[in-house]
Amino acid sequence: MNTTGFIRGYMVKNMNAEGYLNVVVNALSMEFDTKVLVQNISEDDVRIVMANFEVIISLKYINELSKPYGIDKFILESLAKKGFNLDINISQYIQYCFGIYN
Repeated sequence: MNTTGFIRGYMVKNMNAEGYLNVVVNALSMEFDTKVLVQNISEDDVRIVMANFEVIISLKYINELSKPYGIDKFILESLAKKGFNLDINISQYIQYCFGIYN
């Protein structure tokens, strides 16, 4: 495992769901050079909006996805299902989200 994966694994295990979601949102925002919004829609659910596409996820589910890039992958797959144009070979970060460690 590379250093980035190790650090992500440590973070996902030691941060609360909201804190870790902020890490993921910042990474996605930088990767796609766009603003990613996170809105609380209930006590446990958040809406993530990126490039006019949205995903709703519960904080409980974020805690259950304990893989280093599990939340990133979930968000990206959900956005792609809604029409977001996703090329998994665009960068090493996106490849890591999908388990490609070349």
